[in-house]
Amino acid sequence: MPEGMAERAHLLLSQTSLKELAEVNSKDYVRWQSIKRGKARFGAEELEVLGKRYPQYRWWLMTGEVMPDKGQLSPQYEQANSNLPNQNAG
Repeated sequence: MPEGMAERAHLLLSQTSLKELAEVNSKDYVRWQSIKRGKARFGAEELEVLGKRYPQYRWWLMTGEVMPDKGQLSPQYEQANSNLPNQNAG
């Protein structure tokens, strides 16, 4: 499980197509490529973009915590929850 904000951001970035974050061959696209390849670090702007792309992960991205009652999850939480059998009472 990712410990720091940069590790959590890298996890989200690894699951995201760069085309979803910036126009191909744009300055921003090249920046995202550099971050994805480990040649640059995340800045506040990139963290904001990931937070907008994944609003359900914003709290987790910033703090490493989940708040399911507020709709704030993590990719791992969401995956584990989707693997649970349906618990219908009727």
